[in-house]
Amino acid sequence: MAIRLQEMHPALVHLPIALLPLAVRADVTGGMTKNDALMSFGQEAIAIAAVGSAVTGLIAGEEVNVDGASEDMLITHRNLNFIATFVAGGMELWRLNHRKPSAACHGIGAVGVGVKPAKGVYRSDAPALESGQVGSFVKTAGTHLVHGVQHMGQEVTKGRLIPTLIAGLRKRPNASLPATAGTPA
Repeated sequence: MAIRLQEMHPALVHLPIALLPLAVRADVTGGMTKNDALMSFGQEAIAIAAVGSAVTGLIAGEEVNVDGASEDMLITHRNLNFIATFVAGGMELWRLNHRKPSAACHGIGAVGVGVKPAKGVYRSDAPALESGQVGSFVKTAGTHLVHGVQHMGQEVTKGRLIPTLIAGLRKRPNASLPATAGTPA
């Protein structure tokens, strides 16, 4: 039975993301109880969460067919997750130089939890992992990773940072946002 790239998304993206709050909790508990094993787990889990979710999220983003509001939601979801990954990476860099976690580090880590799902429409022709085709599957995933980074750069350059959030703010009375923020008006 074949498995498509987007079907791997929950295991490869959501598992690393779920590690972030677990890592923070292990770090907090380890710091309070002076348990080196918990602090070590917390530090390592932060790294896995940052790298794993960034790479697989960008790959999965290339496996959906979206336009209009769905595209805006995917862009917002991807860019907020990139920010969360950047924050988790910063936490990891800080933790590499400190034996014990700090309250500030944990507070910052809490910011990245809870990014809204993108609800994309998955492609039926997305690459499938079948027995004996691992090399081709990995090559396609690598290509999609490169394209995901390129698309993110192009959209950010156009000012499309968080279009769904900007559109929601524009609908609110007394919202004063520049026309260049988010999706062009």
